Amino acid sequence: MTRAFSVSQPSPPRCCLLLASSNPHRLAGFYAELVHAGAVTLDSQGAVTVHLPTGMDMVLYRPSRRRRQPRKGECLALCLRCANLEDTRQRAIVLGAQLLEPVCEKSFGREQWLLDPENNRVLLWEDSIGWRQTPDPMGNPA
Repeated sequence: MTRAFSVSQPSPPRCCLLLASSNPHRLAGFYAELVHAGAVTLDSQGAVTVHLPTGMDMVLYRPSRRRRQPRKGECLALCLRCANLEDTRQRAIVLGAQLLEPVCEKSFGREQWLLDPENNRVLLWEDSIGWRQTPDPMGNPA
């Protein structure tokens, strides 16, 4: 005889971006302004969470001094998919970003590589299909 046991399922893990920072508050402010984030929260350990418009969170933290520090600008690049590359690029510059190369036209759209205020690589991507036309899986308006 087989018995079915009712086991409560744990909540699935939430995906987030994790970025080490020497100044989490300042860098969180940069990204919150750049992507028009709805909210920023601070935890008791000093980590700052930016609640991105896509439904994903970006957590910025100050690494422990007891561990090897991550190499800046080599392991992670953020990709910000934007409806208007020029507007986003100009906003990034005003907020302290540095351009790495000119805007590049590709078969998949236009892209612009830049460095954020802590020299992390960021790709601004405006796709050629018009991503704002597709429904958002989180139900957010385009």
